[in-house]
Amino acid sequence: MPFVAITLGLIIIFASYSATLYLADAANGQLPTDIVLKLIGLKVLIALEVLLPLGFYLGLIFGLGRLYNDQEMTALQAGGLNRMRMLRPLLRVTLLMAILAGLLAVFGRPWAYSHVYSLELNAQEQIDITRIGTGRFLSTGDGKFVIYAHSASTGPNALNDVFAALEQNGKRIIVRAKALTQLPQADGPPSLKFEQGRLYRLDREGAEDEILRFGTFEWVPQATDEVVGYKRKAASSLDLAQATDTDDIAERQWRFSRPLATLFLGLLGIAFARSSPRRGRTANAFAAAVTFALYYNFSGIARTWVEQGDMPPIPGVYWLDALVGVIALTLLFRPGLRFY
Repeated sequence: MPFVAITLGLIIIFASYSATLYLADAANGQLPTDIVLKLIGLKVLIALEVLLPLGFYLGLIFGLGRLYNDQEMTALQAGGLNRMRMLRPLLRVTLLMAILAGLLAVFGRPWAYSHVYSLELNAQEQIDITRIGTGRFLSTGDGKFVIYAHSASTGPNALNDVFAALEQNGKRIIVRAKALTQLPQADGPPSLKFEQGRLYRLDREGAEDEILRFGTFEWVPQATDEVVGYKRKAASSLDLAQATDTDDIAERQWRFSRPLATLFLGLLGIAFARSSPRRGRTANAFAAAVTFALYYNFSGIARTWVEQGDMPPIPGVYWLDALVGVIALTLLFRPGLRFY
């Protein structure tokens, strides 16, 4: 129960933090609401490789800490429960969590990142004028569409006194119109209907500029022909296994080290849960929190060293996991070594 409660709390906190990053763009019309929800869900899936081990780590400390605090562990040990018999079921659960974290890092992480990059690329070509605030400029993520409206109309999906700059067939088009209306399309993004204005078509490679007056000009955004390209975070683990670039090696080692990190965090959680009855179940909570913070911060530093070539691929990022594993095993099987 502590593991479930803590993990759900961490997921809610992380999802709320991610929502603040994306909802601002959604409010400005840069991101459709449905894409925002998908991006938040994908970000949470990516974060689970860290949130699950952290929730399990804290769940062990608080769950087992209650047994020590209520002297139930003392009674069990007095009844013949030796250390290995106590550790056996805990290690099975820890191993299961390590396998789950490994699957998330090796398969879930690249799958989620590939969808994040695709959604962000597609969102660059979409803009919702119903969410555009008046009196300020707004542009898509790629800068190919810029719009400014002096005021909003009383009608639905309409703006007044509009300036817009957009790309079409390799040319820059400037539109100055009295009104702008957004029209839904059966398939694809909505079109934009400009009324009563001027259109300036600028030729960047020559002198074939044009100025047109129009009563109505409708612009239908075209689906982007850009591709995401190679992103190491979205690359499959099989492809990374053959990679020789230091950035790819660091990404590969990060993924493959997540099961080890979860396993050793579980062992540390079991060790930190041990406390005397008078000290309470959270006696070692501060030391446990500091240990986790140092572990994951140094994991990021170790990955950066591998990316920059300051640390050779062997030992790469694994030296830190090996160090934490030695510390965890020492605390478990050397009862005289305690943090209280």
